[in-house]
Amino acid sequence: QFRNMNHETWIAIRYENDKLTISSDINDKRAWAPCFSTEGVKLPTGYYFGMSATTGDLSDAHDVISIKTYELDTADGVSKEERPNIQPETEFVVTPQREHKEDPEESTSGIKKFFIGLLVILGIIVVVVVGIMIYQKRQENIRKRFY
Repeated sequence: QFRNMNHETWIAIRYENDKLTISSDINDKRAWAPCFSTEGVKLPTGYYFGMSATTGDLSDAHDVISIKTYELDTADGVSKEERPNIQPETEFVVTPQREHKEDPEESTSGIKKFFIGLLVILGIIVVVVVGIMIYQKRQENIRKRFY
């Protein structure tokens, strides 16, 4: 749904009060559409962010243009505990339910069909010419024999 767009697509990751929320703007409307949200996510403090834009089969190009981070102020009465030594964990995992679509099979383009046909015809012509040359050489050798 976000491939081959003529505009940039955006993603927002927000972690606040042990709640992780992912939102996206893939329609260039400058409005966030929720992707998913889950509570009970515990992340340690004092770590770094890392980004990867690899696709696996290298058919797409993904660029991370920028990263903006903000430190959120903690409301009064909420614990500002430091958690440098905890393991990242969540109480439960939310799996987004979406329709699975198979990738369409690649169809052969007209130009590709043309070149395949051209190569087949050239191959047939080469086989016929070589066959004729071998036949003529044999006929010539048969006439040269003296009995």
